[in-house]
Amino acid sequence: MRLVYLILIIFFISLNLRPSITSVGPLLDIIQAHLGLSGVTASLITALPIFCMGLFSLSSIWLQHRLGVERSLLAAMLLILIATFLRMFVHHTSFLLATAIFSGIGIGIAGPLVAGFIKKYFPEKPGLTGLYSVSMVIGAAVASSFSVPLFRQMDSWQHALSFWSILAVPAVLLLLPLLQKKRSSCKKPAEFVFLDQE
Repeated sequence: MRLVYLILIIFFISLNLRPSITSVGPLLDIIQAHLGLSGVTASLITALPIFCMGLFSLSSIWLQHRLGVERSLLAAMLLILIATFLRMFVHHTSFLLATAIFSGIGIGIAGPLVAGFIKKYFPEKPGLTGLYSVSMVIGAAVASSFSVPLFRQMDSWQHALSFWSILAVPAVLLLLPLLQKKRSSCKKPAEFVFLDQE
C-alpha cells in the first residue's frame, strides 16, 4: 500500500510539470486577439515559464536542504496550482505573464526534486525515473489536446487555461499526509522511521 501511495505522488507531481505551458499553445491566437498582444508579447507566455524553469531549478537544491524534499515539493505544487487557477481571472497581459512566471518557478523547483524524492524513497529502484518522464509527457499531451475542446465547451480561454490547476490538487493532497508522518517521526523516533531513511 505504501508503495502505491509513493508511486501516486511521483505520478501526480510529474503530471503537473507541463500542462500550464502546453495548454497555452493551442489557444495562443485566441488569447492574442482577445488581449491585443503583439507577437513578441504572446511568445513570452510560453517562453517565460521555460526561462524560469531553468533559472529556479538551481534553487531546488537550496530548498531541499532548507525545507526537505517533501515540503519543497508541496510548495512547488501549491505555486503551480495557484498560478494556474488564477488564469480564470486574467483580463490584462501583465496578469497573464505573472501566472506564466510563477507557474514556471513552481515547475523549475519541482522538476529536479522528483529525482531527489525517488532517490530517497526508492534508492534501489532508480528505474522509477521512467515513471516521472512518462507522466510528464502524458500531462503535456493531455493539456495540449484538450485545451481547445475545453475552450469550446466553456466559451472562455481563461477557464480553459485555469482548468488544468485541478491536476495539482491530488499532488497536494497526497503530499500532506507524508508531511504529517514526518512531523510525527520527529516527535516519536520509533514511529514511521521508514520515512526518514535515505
